[in-house]
Amino acid sequence: MAHAYIPPTSAFADPEISLACEAMEDLRHRLENRLLKETQAAFLHDIKCTTLLRVGGSKDLLDDLSNADLIVVGTSGETGLEKAALGSVAETIFRSSRIPVLTVGPHCRCGGEGEAVIKTVLYATDFSPGATIALPYALSIAKEHQAELILLYVKDDNDVPFSFERTMASEEPLEKLHQLTPANKTTCIVGFGRSDAVILAEAKNRGANLIVIGARGVGAFASVVSHFGGGTAYKVAASADCPVFTIREA
Repeated sequence: MAHAYIPPTSAFADPEISLACEAMEDLRHRLENRLLKETQAAFLHDIKCTTLLRVGGSKDLLDDLSNADLIVVGTSGETGLEKAALGSVAETIFRSSRIPVLTVGPHCRCGGEGEAVIKTVLYATDFSPGATIALPYALSIAKEHQAELILLYVKDDNDVPFSFERTMASEEPLEKLHQLTPANKTTCIVGFGRSDAVILAEAKNRGANLIVIGARGVGAFASVVSHFGGGTAYKVAASADCPVFTIREA
């Protein structure tokens, strides 16, 4: 379990500086004890747990997690003014991390005390390289859990407002989806509307236990971008009622 924190800044002169140092040391001890307490949860008894406390931001923490195979992060799902003020730690992480990230949002149906059951995996793609890199993970997870795999492509409905046009517009992307995998337990869907809204709706309607999606990285500007709007991946992760697995293009 890992946590990054930024100590409060201080500009004190003696003897106040010694009090400030004591306060910062006390903060570190409290955070260390809180992490240690988390590892003592009953459902973690059979799992080897270590803790990592890092002074700095989310990207500093990623430097210490470079050997991890998967990062699991929670998000409060903040949007609008709250997100503009605080940013999103989850979005900063999955936009910066070269390691796959599993985001558990505030609306997830899963709890920590039981093993997660994956019966349906939804993979959303726009056929870009950033989306395609996530496909092998979706295939592997579905195979490992013998789960149904749903492939979803979303097209802006402003381009095709009428039903007969949508039928024609679905043919080419449907063919592309079918070419992505020969698996028998695969369903291919073309949706129309705003990408995040359609992904969330399809995941809910089909009882998806996991959403797999590519996240576009923005390098050094990830922490800045996280304070504004948010991309499709973050909007999905913040509102989905199941965990969201993201991987960004290297």
